[in-house]
Amino acid sequence: MPPLPREGADVTIVWLGGTEQGVIERLEDGGRAAVVVTEAGEVLRFVLMASADYLTVDRSARLRL
Repeated sequence: MPPLPREGADVTIVWLGGTEQGVIERLEDGGRAAVVVTEAGEVLRFVLMASADYLTVDRSARLRL
């Protein structure tokens, strides 16, 4: 089972062509969504999918805890 997300945790955002570091700013919907701020200051929202992965809604990025 993958680790559970927690607010303030350092994470890696996996894009198709690379990775970027970020921090979980807050959890929403009982932990089923995570709002992450990237190193560049971009705010992304990831949702928990049936695969147990956190993905952006457009599936362009995956969250590595």
